[in-house]
Amino acid sequence: MAEKHEALTYRYAELTDSIVTSVEIFSDVYDEVTSYLTNALWDTGAMGSVIAPTVVAKLNLDIVDTVEITGINGTSVAEVTVISVHFPSSAIINDLRVAVCAMSPETEMILGMDAITQMDFAITNGNGQTQFSFAIPPHKDKIDFTNR
Repeated sequence: MAEKHEALTYRYAELTDSIVTSVEIFSDVYDEVTSYLTNALWDTGAMGSVIAPTVVAKLNLDIVDTVEITGINGTSVAEVTVISVHFPSSAIINDLRVAVCAMSPETEMILGMDAITQMDFAITNGNGQTQFSFAIPPHKDKIDFTNR
């Protein structure tokens, strides 16, 4: 039986300097599923994913660990929680360990390489427009632009 892939494409009318998409963050806490809809910034420069403390409070998430993180402001220790991320295409990343860190008010989640490596991920910029597409799980064949 063929593996089912969930894919989603976002098209921007012009070139964009950031990829931000809608996500639903959810967790099964105390046998009750709770969720929260927000926007996530996709960051290939971030090794790990991050959520804001406000999301932890809204979903009543449990802290399961701590982790040392290094960012543009130096190194610090952050709490860690576990979430699942649902995308508008029905694609889901389950049991993603995320650090809890304060961010700018308009950003409540950063999807880092720990999430991005669970999918195929492509950004193209032809005709002065950015297109971002992904598929979960990754396909066995790879995109190779040298053959185009």
